[in-house]
Amino acid sequence: MEISRLVLGVAFAGGLAAIMAACASHPVETAFEGELDAAQARKVTIEYCQSCHVHREFDALAHLAAIPLEYEAEPYRSAQDCKTCHDAGRDIWGDLYRVTRFPGGRLVKSPG
Repeated sequence: MEISRLVLGVAFAGGLAAIMAACASHPVETAFEGELDAAQARKVTIEYCQSCHVHREFDALAHLAAIPLEYEAEPYRSAQDCKTCHDAGRDIWGDLYRVTRFPGGRLVKSPG
């Protein structure tokens, strides 16, 4: 009887810890929720992107200078912030997600 109570207690504590960990805010969530000033949010977001092997060499300043000019639609064309085109948050299971919003075929036509 004592062992089953111990097992139940450990299982409950483990489950509670997992729920609390899932609810903890990731720094990039804080940045996208507007809880940081623009400079801090950009720094947190860039560091998060560069933590991925695909974006390790990502140059955010070059990206913000070049990519918005490829779009004709606002607010994409005048974007000065990552949040304009990208989002991050938690899904229903508590996993962190990130997504890019595309303006649906509104790219500026390249000359020629």
